[in-house]
Amino acid sequence: MVLTTSNKYFDADFVQQVAVLNLVITNHITEMLAPYEVNASNYFYVMKISENPGITRSDFNQLVHLNHSSITRAVNHLIEKGLIKQSINPRDKRGTQLFLTDKGIQLNREITQKISELNANLMAKLEPQQQTIFSNIVKLRQSIERDYPE
Repeated sequence: MVLTTSNKYFDADFVQQVAVLNLVITNHITEMLAPYEVNASNYFYVMKISENPGITRSDFNQLVHLNHSSITRAVNHLIEKGLIKQSINPRDKRGTQLFLTDKGIQLNREITQKISELNANLMAKLEPQQQTIFSNIVKLRQSIERDYPE
């Protein structure tokens, strides 16, 4: 498919629209998760640690494509809230591994449910052709990540 300015779906700047969509969804997630004392900036840390118990901070960096200082700040915040704990890495005594606490495990269940509901609601708003376009956008993101690794 050739993208032209005459196509009504592409009258707006693609990058700008993706950025605005990200902002709108991020604000909604922050509002939705406010009762759990997590926000759109840090909820996925809980989810990713649940999926990867014992992950190190450096491995976390490769997983979420954020810089070390952002990860450290978010992890420390979640440790203070009692959602994450760290322990010495038995294979490398200089490093630590990240795990969810019992409170973090319970929170992860609730977050996962809320995020799943949000994903289902958003996808339900798309027609089948639009869902295909979304799938292609995901493939575009994956391609960009392969072409420009961190």
